[in-house]
Amino acid sequence: MAETIRVAVLGAAAFSEVAHIPGVNAHPNGEVVALFSRDLERAQAMAARAGVPEATNDLDALLARDDIHAVTVPSSNDNHYTYTMAALRAGKHVFCEKPMALNANLAAEMTREAHTRSLVGVIAFIFRHTYCMQEVRRLVRAGAIGQPHYVSIDSQGQSWHRATDATWRTFSGIHGAGQLGEMGSHLFDAINFTVGPTEGFISEVAAVTHTVARMVAGPDGQPVPVETLDLASALVRTTGGLQGQMITSRASASANPTGMGGLVVTGSEGALFANFTRGDGEILRRQNPGGPWEDLPMPEGALDGKPHGIFRMLGGFVDAILRGHPDGDHDGDFLDGYRSQSAIDATIEAGLSRKWVAVDTDLPGA
Repeated sequence: MAETIRVAVLGAAAFSEVAHIPGVNAHPNGEVVALFSRDLERAQAMAARAGVPEATNDLDALLARDDIHAVTVPSSNDNHYTYTMAALRAGKHVFCEKPMALNANLAAEMTREAHTRSLVGVIAFIFRHTYCMQEVRRLVRAGAIGQPHYVSIDSQGQSWHRATDATWRTFSGIHGAGQLGEMGSHLFDAINFTVGPTEGFISEVAAVTHTVARMVAGPDGQPVPVETLDLASALVRTTGGLQGQMITSRASASANPTGMGGLVVTGSEGALFANFTRGDGEILRRQNPGGPWEDLPMPEGALDGKPHGIFRMLGGFVDAILRGHPDGDHDGDFLDGYRSQSAIDATIEAGLSRKWVAVDTDLPGA
């Protein structure tokens, strides 16, 4: 493997400029050398701002180049499968945004393709790369709160003043599961990441889901209905018997007056809390039975207000390529992405059936 990992970013989304390009370039062995978008002018403008040497709207030619080792995929959800499969078939390692795909069947194909070709596949589960989540995982594994018996995780209130104009997030064919895919993918993975080593992965869900009936202004100014889910609330069980709940919503105020989303793991000897952040403003707290919440110490880097999670996540992708495989302690690989996508699909089914629905914890046929 070349000393410098040369990366093409497939999509000129805002997060490309905020995270993917600077995240790769911050690694001493990473370099973003090209930016692709179907909108060439958009790609050229972003490339000029971000210092990327080349912009293109020719994906086939870009992927055919031997001097590009890997791609990142920050494009809209409907492109995750298409761009990832094209890149894998061209022999490129892939860092893909969440949710992994529009459904679990597509996520399974992506996972099998990466495994068959022995290529690195990583999903953008940024919360895995914050100190507070990593410390919750470590403390749960160390038995610091005794036997875990409940996990609670939520993200709601941040965007409940709903938009009046349509975006790509309005349409199910582009955005898929809506808020459930957007943030629920993170939340399901955060549960698997923090308690999975001791309590197993999410294996069963019961749920309610909801879309607020409303019309928004479409691209031509005419009203169109919002097609994607605004809210999903799920009860979960893991293979080890741990029970819990997950709620994600863009249609309700936060149940917490601070508006802070996060994860709480409760055990026989205490509870742990970690907030959701890109690494800027991390919070880690512990509560002993009957006592108040108290802050736990974290590294200085967790408290300096900078989004270190972005750089650890993208830098981890470069490290995984150099190593030949993802870091099992932190990186979310394609199998982790499939597990989250399977939980998303099961939540949609459970919301319709009003029954408990099984979630795949391993790739079918693996």
